[in-house]
Amino acid sequence: MRVDLDADVRTRDGEAAGTVQRVVIDPRANEVTDFVISTGGLFGHDVLVPRERLEASTREGQSILLDLTKDELRNMPPYTPADYSAPSTGWIPPAGYAYPLGAFLWPAGYEAFERPAATRPTRGEREGEIWPAIEKGTLVCDRQGDDIGVVDDLKFESTSGRLQGMVLRAGGSIQTFFGGGDTVEVDTSQIDRVAEGVVYLRVRKDEL
Repeated sequence: MRVDLDADVRTRDGEAAGTVQRVVIDPRANEVTDFVISTGGLFGHDVLVPRERLEASTREGQSILLDLTKDELRNMPPYTPADYSAPSTGWIPPAGYAYPLGAFLWPAGYEAFERPAATRPTRGEREGEIWPAIEKGTLVCDRQGDDIGVVDDLKFESTSGRLQGMVLRAGGSIQTFFGGGDTVEVDTSQIDRVAEGVVYLRVRKDEL
C-alpha cells in the first residue's frame, strides 16, 4: 500500500492517531525501516512504526487504518530526533517514496557510503569498512600523494544510491577554484582510500 506523507492515521478501534511525518532509512540497504507518526494533541508524541505494520494497513478514504489500538500505538518506540540525521548530500531515495528529501532520516553518525564489494578488503582494511563522506570540492591526490585536483561531481547508482564514481577536475587550487582545468571520470575501483577531506587514488596523474 502506498503510504503518503501527512496521511491521517486511525487505529483499529476507530481513534484518530495522528499523521505520518517522516521516514527512517537503513543506509546500507537503502530501504525504509520505519515511519514516524506524530500522535498530536496536547500530550501527543512521535513514535516509530515499522514499515511492515504500516504497509499492511488498510486505507479508508484519506486515512490509513492501523492494525493497532491507540494504546498499542502509544507504546511503540518513541522517535528521538537526536538519534537521527539527514542523509548525505547526493543520496537518492529508494524507488516508490516521492517525499521531500527533508522527510528522510538516517541513524545518527552514519555519514558515508559503503565501499563496493569488488574493491574491498585492501591494505588490511576490515570487511565492511565505511569510507568517510566524499563531497564536491574534496581534494584529490594520486598514488604518490601529489595534489591533482578536486571532486567536481559525484555519480551514484540510481537504485541503491551507493557511490559509483566521481568526476575529477584536474588542476591547481587557483585554477579549479575558478572552474578551470580538465574533467575526467574516476570509478570507485580507482580510489585507494579516503581520509578526512582527501581522496587518494590508486593511479598516477599521468595514468588518468
